[in-house]
Amino acid sequence: MTDTTQGDTMLDFDRAVHGTDTTTDETGLALVDEPATDQDSPFSAAARMLELASETAERLVSDAEAEAASLLAAARAGADDLAEASRAESEGVAAELARAREEQTADLDRERRTALAGLADEKAALEAQIDALREAEADQRHRMRQHLTQHLAMLDTSDSVPPAVIAS
Repeated sequence: MTDTTQGDTMLDFDRAVHGTDTTTDETGLALVDEPATDQDSPFSAAARMLELASETAERLVSDAEAEAASLLAAARAGADDLAEASRAESEGVAAELARAREEQTADLDRERRTALAGLADEKAALEAQIDALREAEADQRHRMRQHLTQHLAMLDTSDSVPPAVIAS
């Protein structure tokens, strides 16, 4: 026999099965209020037992449905939170990638400008060197022309001098 005490009311499931009048509390336990009379037939005890089992089953189903709804709501809330966190994280990563791309683009532009400036300086130096070489070439041609002109002038004067003077 199973007896437990809840408040001032005695709980007895064996008595509930054997014909005592019972009610249930909010926890679903059978509360024994008064003993059944001996006039109740075994069928009425079985009917009461089936009624008690039916009420208990309905209560358990209702509790299970409520718990399932609660778990579903909690799962949906958790999924929504996770989706929001994932969305926020992906937006953060996208922003970080955009910032990194902008930095990389700025760095590449800076390197490109530096390289172009270096090439422009090198080009200017080479053009100055080419100008100096052209000037040197023009100067060299001028001196060669003067030198050849002097030699031709000497040859012309030597043609006017008799060969005997040249031989001496």
